[in-house]
Amino acid sequence: MIINEEYFALENQAYRLANAICASKVMQTYLDAKKNLNENATAQDKIRKFKEAKAGYAGVEAYEAYAPDFQELKQAAYRAKRAMDLDETVYRFRKAERDLQLLLDSVSDKIAHAISPNILVSAGDPFFQTGEAALPAACQTHILSREVIK
Repeated sequence: MIINEEYFALENQAYRLANAICASKVMQTYLDAKKNLNENATAQDKIRKFKEAKAGYAGVEAYEAYAPDFQELKQAAYRAKRAMDLDETVYRFRKAERDLQLLLDSVSDKIAHAISPNILVSAGDPFFQTGEAALPAACQTHILSREVIK
C-alpha cells in the first residue's frame, strides 16, 4: 500500500466516523448500561454465580457418563444462567450491547456496499438481516452470487 495524501484523507474520515459513533446516543446508552452493570452488586453476584456454576459443569462435561453429579451441575449452571439472564440490569446491558453491534454492522455494510454490492460483509450476527427474504446478510450475498452465476 502506498501512503499518500489520499490515504491520510481516508484515515481522517475514518476517525471522524469513529468519533461520531462514540458520540452517538447508542454508544452513550451502552456506556451507561455497562456502568450500571459494573456497579450493581446483585447483578455482579449473579454473574459470578453463573461463572462458578459454568466452570463446575465444564469440568465434568466431557465425562458426563461417568460423573455421578453431572445432571446436578448441569442444572445448577442452567439455573444460574437463567437467574443472570432475568436480571434487569443484565438485560439492559445486553440490549444496549446488541444495539451498538447492530449500528456497527450497519455502518460496515453501508461502507462495503458503497464500494461494491458484491462485497461480503460478515456482521458476526446470524440475525443481522438486510434482505427481503429475511435471511442473514451473508446468506443473502451467497444467494445473490449463485443467481448471477446461473
